[in-house]
Amino acid sequence: AASPLEPRPLPGARRQYGEVPAGHHPDSIVLASAYVWYVTRNVNFSGSGAGGKSKGKQFKDVEINIHQKAPSCRLRAQQGDLLHLHYSGYATSTGKLFESSRESSEPYVFKLGACHEQGKVECLLGFQKGVTGMCVGEKRKVTIPAHLAYGEEGRGAVPPNVPVLFHVELVDIDRL
Repeated sequence: AASPLEPRPLPGARRQYGEVPAGHHPDSIVLASAYVWYVTRNVNFSGSGAGGKSKGKQFKDVEINIHQKAPSCRLRAQQGDLLHLHYSGYATSTGKLFESSRESSEPYVFKLGACHEQGKVECLLGFQKGVTGMCVGEKRKVTIPAHLAYGEEGRGAVPPNVPVLFHVELVDIDRL
């Protein structure tokens, strides 16, 4: 340990090449990399329980992580409700955004359980499962396996047989 009487370099002083700044260790980079690997290893889209554990609910194959709970929850989304929400959808294989309601200032509105136009987000069985039970003000990350999303055909920026991930924020519920 260094003596408190030893001179210390002034802030902003140049260091020798290869000299590690005080309090920083090359091991921290290795540890951070190991942590990222540990957290992301065996990403589980099957819902079978093997691999990494989910901190959210799982409805068969759909993984739900609640990022922000609603301040109060007097009404939960259920079949037949008119939902007002914002969402952003990403292909898990590329991480690229393929669709978002946030381009519009108004939330996306649809009737939960109804499919009026194939290819729309509300027609994805996994999306329906992922938003069921949400409260107004809640934010979720919903990961949907390919067979409950765009399947073997894929869609636009989503290749065939690729799981998708949605960030969803429920703005309002109209009970019909």
